[in-house]
Formats: sequence, structure tokens, C-alpha cells
Amino acid sequence: MTTATLTGQPVKYASLEWRSPQGEVFPHYQEGALCHLKDENDPYSGRARDFYDNGSVALEGEFNEGHPHGEETWWFENGFKKSLVTYLKGKRHGPHLVYFENGQLQIDVCYKHGQRDGRHAVYYESGQVRSEAYFVDDQLEGKYTTWYEDGSVRSERIFSGGKEIKRCEWKRNGEQKKLNNWRADGTLRNGE
Repeated sequence: MTTATLTGQPVKYASLEWRSPQGEVFPHYQEGALCHLKDENDPYSGRARDFYDNGSVALEGEFNEGHPHGEETWWFENGFKKSLVTYLKGKRHGPHLVYFENGQLQIDVCYKHGQRDGRHAVYYESGQVRSEAYFVDDQLEGKYTTWYEDGSVRSERIFSGGKEIKRCEWKRNGEQKKLNNWRADGTLRNGE
């Protein structure tokens, strides 16, 4: 057990490193690598924090046996939240939120055991929805809609098992676009 784990005090991210099972060292997360305090053999468990030069918190996260576990939050230097990711044993699990610097939500996606699962929404900085899709086991499923910034529909696509089966697109004036390889009803020509 590390000294930081025993005292319960968060450590600075700069004092951490990622190590692969083969012993390679990385300054940032790499798939399959575990987080360690530099010069420690045991994987790190506990909180970690980094700060901007002005003293405000830049990043805070939790680790369990070397894996990101729980919430990892990043902030802009102005104090607004930049992102929030929830982990379960090193895999994204739960909400993953990304924000614009003004604090407005930019991306809202849900993960389940490292794969997108559920609603995935992207927003314009104005707050207007830019796109909305649904995922099951990291594959698009059902309706995927995009909008222009004025709120008018730009496209609607239908997915089944990750494959696009129908598509319709509109110009800004609301007129439906003609798409090569797609029939007027939005289905793919020749089963392609």
C-alpha cells in the first residue's frame, strides 16, 4: 500500500505513471496499463488531483488497484466543468459529459462496461441539440437525427445492428435532398 493510500490524501497526477504488464511506462492512460505512483511497485488506489498555475483544480479522479474507478472530473481554468467521466474497474461506465468553456453541455453519452449504450447527444454552444442517436453494445440502433443550429431537422437515419437501413436529408430551407444510392422513401438502393 502506498503512503498516499494510507494517509487518504490525494496525490498529484504528475506523480503517477501508467505501466503495461510488460513494464513499459506511459505518461498518460494506455489500454491495458495500470496506474502506479512513480517508484512504487503496487498499483495505485486513491484520489489524484492536478491544479492550474492559478491554484484552481484542473483534474480530479479516483483509482482502484491501478484502474480509473468512479468519477474523473476536468475543469476549465475559469472554474467551469470541462468533462465528467464515470469509470468502473478501468472502463467507462455511466455518464460521460463534455462541456463548452461557457459551462453549456456539449456531449452527453452513456457507457456500459466500456461501450456506448443508450442515448448519445451532441449540442451546439447555444444549447440547441445538434445530434441525437442511440447505441446498444457500441452499435448505432434506431433513429439518429441531426439538426441545424436553428432547430430544423438536417437528417434522419435509421440503424439496425449498427448498419444504416434508411436515410433522409433536408436542406436548410426544409426541402428534402435527393441522395445517390438511396430511394425517395429513404431506403438503400440494391440492398447495398
